Amino acid sequence: ANDFGHTLGWGQKYPGDAHCNGVTRSRTKALADLRNWVGAVMDRSTRIANFDVYGILPEDGCEACDFKLAELSGKRGMNPKVNIAGKDQLLMKEAGLPVPLFLCLYFSAGFAAYMTARFQMNRRHTPIRNKLEYGRQGVGIACESVPPQLQRGLDGVKIKCGSFVEDASEYFPPRAHKGTRGRSYREVGFLNINWQAGLFNGADRAPACGRVCATREPAKFNDGHLDMYRWKFSSLLRNPTLCVQTDKKKDEMTLEHCGGRGKGIFFQWDGEARFAFSPTGDAFHIHIRKMLCIPVVLGPSYDAKVTGDPDNGLPVQFSFSGTETQQQACRSRILRGVSGDLNHELLATRSDMEAAGLYCQEPPAQAPASTAAAEAEAEAASS
Repeated sequence: ANDFGHTLGWGQKYPGDAHCNGVTRSRTKALADLRNWVGAVMDRSTRIANFDVYGILPEDGCEACDFKLAELSGKRGMNPKVNIAGKDQLLMKEAGLPVPLFLCLYFSAGFAAYMTARFQMNRRHTPIRNKLEYGRQGVGIACESVPPQLQRGLDGVKIKCGSFVEDASEYFPPRAHKGTRGRSYREVGFLNINWQAGLFNGADRAPACGRVCATREPAKFNDGHLDMYRWKFSSLLRNPTLCVQTDKKKDEMTLEHCGGRGKGIFFQWDGEARFAFSPTGDAFHIHIRKMLCIPVVLGPSYDAKVTGDPDNGLPVQFSFSGTETQQQACRSRILRGVSGDLNHELLATRSDMEAAGLYCQEPPAQAPASTAAAEAEAEAASS
C-alpha cells in the first residue's frame, strides 16, 4: 500500500490498472479512472498544503553520526537465524541503498523494524501475499528466543524529545525516574503521516472513556510535531484497535542505544529497515529533527477525519527549518547525500561488523573473540 498517496488523497494504487488486486475491471473503467486522476492533478483549484520533512542528522555540534548500518542477511523463510557456537545468531551484510536521510512518513525502532528486515528477504509478488508474509515473520519473532545481537524488548534504549538546550524531555522509557526499563516494550517511534502499512493510524493519548466518547487530534503532517508512540503486547489489550495512542512532541528526538559490543537495534524509516550498531560497542545516537517544509498537492480523496485540517495557517512554500546554523547543516547534509558522501559515513564495511563482533553473511568457523567476550560480559552482568 502507498501510505503517502493514501494520506494525500491520491489513492493507494495506480488508478489505470485494469487488474488491480485481482479485481477485474474493464479497460474502459480503468482508463476513465486514470483520466479523472490526471484531471484532478492538473485542476488549478486543487488544494495544496505544507508538508513537514524530517531527517536523520548528527547531533548539534557533531560532524557525523556515531553509528553504522548493516542489513539483515541469512536464509529465506520463517527464521533467518543460523546456529553458530551453539546459539542461534543473526547474520549481517553490507547495507545497500537507500541511505537514511529524509523521513517523510514514519520512524520506528524495535519489533516492526525487525519484522520489516526479515520481510525484505522474503518479499512476495502480490500485496496480499506480502501482508501474509509480514504476519508470518511477526509470529516467528514473537515465538522465537531473542538473538544475542538484540536486547530483550527495548532494553538499553532511551529517547529524549525536544531541543536539548531549551525543553528536552525524557519520553522513553516512561517513568524512568522510577526505575522503569524498556525491556517490556516492543516498539517506539513516531508518525508524520497518519497511516502506516495501510492499517495503522494514531490519535492523541486519552483515557479509555476519552477514546470512546471524545474526538482526538490525529497525527498531522504539517503541525511541526512528532506524533510519538510506544507499545508492548499488553497495549493491544488496553487499546484493541488499529489506532495507536500518540504524544505530540515538538521539533526533534534523539534515540540513544546502550547495548554494548556485539549488539544493536533494528529501525525502519518509511518502510526501509536497517540494523544500527557501534563498531566500538559505545552508546550511539539516532538524532532526528525537522529539516524541510515542502508544498504537496492534495487529491480528491483526502480525508480530514483521518489526517486533520491540512491548513496549518502558514503560507504554502518550500523552506528549511530551524536556526540559521541548523539550516546550513541541513543544506550540507543534503549535498553530502546527493554526492554519496553519506554512504561512507553510515554504511558499515565488513571490518566494521567484525570489529563489533557481528557475524557476517558467511559465518566463520568459530565465534569472533569480540563476540565471545561480549557474551561473557553479558552473562556476568545478568548474574
